[in-house]
Amino acid sequence: MKKILLFVCAVFVCVSCSCDKGNVNLYPEDNSGKTVAEFGGVKISDKYVKTYVDSFNDYIKSRYNTPERKEELMSKIVEAELVAMKAIKDGALDDPLLLSQIKNTIARYYSGTKLKTQIEESLKISEDEMKKYYEEKKDTFNTPEKVKASHILIKVTEGRDKEAAKKLAAKVADEARKAAKDMGSFAKLAEKYSEDEGSKKRGGDLGYFERTEEGGKMVKEFSDGAFALKEVGDISDPVESEYGFHVIKLTGRKEKIERSFEDVKNSIENTLKTEKRKTSFEDIVDGIKKELGYKFNKDAAMAIEISVSQSAKDASDNFDKSQKLKLKDHLLSADQIKKLKQQQQEMEKNGVKPEGNGNIKIQLNNNDKKVPDKQ
Repeated sequence: MKKILLFVCAVFVCVSCSCDKGNVNLYPEDNSGKTVAEFGGVKISDKYVKTYVDSFNDYIKSRYNTPERKEELMSKIVEAELVAMKAIKDGALDDPLLLSQIKNTIARYYSGTKLKTQIEESLKISEDEMKKYYEEKKDTFNTPEKVKASHILIKVTEGRDKEAAKKLAAKVADEARKAAKDMGSFAKLAEKYSEDEGSKKRGGDLGYFERTEEGGKMVKEFSDGAFALKEVGDISDPVESEYGFHVIKLTGRKEKIERSFEDVKNSIENTLKTEKRKTSFEDIVDGIKKELGYKFNKDAAMAIEISVSQSAKDASDNFDKSQKLKLKDHLLSADQIKKLKQQQQEMEKNGVKPEGNGNIKIQLNNNDKKVPDKQ
């Protein structure tokens, strides 16, 4: 109940100020309804109190909907009016801290009511605006074709020249095709032969990826070889890249999805409204500044000292240090990066859309190299 009383006081204590419309009367005469309470020569009407009660959310209303609780609530509301009058008589409005809090409350209320209504009424997005946005961002609404593949990498080394590497890769490809009907056979061959240390631990699995030309991260030769495979389960001949020779197995395919303007129209409208909502508020504030002759003295404002206790300063510094340490700990190895990407791809496969643009934002340790991702 103390919280209700404080809330009521905060709402009903308003500043008596001089403006274009003159002095504000904090206790206007109202004889249009029944008098709920009277004190100090003023009457508080039921109409006045109901306006405030109607602003409560349904949870508060339900809490005070019994006769006993209702009487308690009404009493606290008018008692807050009573205390406010006493406070004003005792010079509460001479306190600059209270005045600033009151004016902040008024500003928030005004922003959330009149200005909000004004902005929402102005948020009309034309069909042409939406179509223009669609054409400019068309690629972001479409999902390119993706394939899922596993591979076995045979490298060219000092002890194995290019021809020998290609011959070994061809032998591995032949073994893979012969054992294709055996579940897990390719994974076993990857563990045995593959020299891509990152993917061999997963049986050569690289997850889903797009064509290199469409933003995929694989080197072009590898991408072309994977997308050339027709059926899930097909195994390629050795595909040469800068990393060596790859034996690729197609393990999944997702067709390209193209979304029409009508498919994404509502989403575009909401996006444009959000953008316009922000700029509209800024434009309104700029208009108010011009109307009231706003001037801002940056030098005077910056000269105001903000006093901070040493304990608070130390706590803030320690927080910043801990955040830097967390960032350092989150540097990922190439294997960790591939694991995160694989998890993301599995999420997408199961219909879970990642937040943002769908990419995992990561930092790569300088000593790690992505294979066979495009450099």
